Amino acid sequence: MPLRIPRVVLRVGPGPAWKTGLPEDQPDWDAHAEFIDDLIERGHFVMGGPWARRLGSMSLWEGMNADEVREVMQSDPFVLNGVFEIEDVADWTVYVD
Repeated sequence: MPLRIPRVVLRVGPGPAWKTGLPEDQPDWDAHAEFIDDLIERGHFVMGGPWARRLGSMSLWEGMNADEVREVMQSDPFVLNGVFEIEDVADWTVYVD
């Protein structure tokens, strides 16, 4: 049996503070970017980004479960200021990697 790394998929959508434009045009972009960079350095945030044709984004996390990711995201500046709203956080069992 292959080693299973806990993985989580997170989907966020636009919150009440979302302005028209790109994510980097939103209030507190620099603080949000620093928050994500820290999670990358700690090996939890693997990849993420906005949807190409609709508002919101998706990200892949490792080494945490869905409850832990939801808790961590409560400190994201974009969640705190209402740019993002958490839509779904789910543990993901990857069979093909």
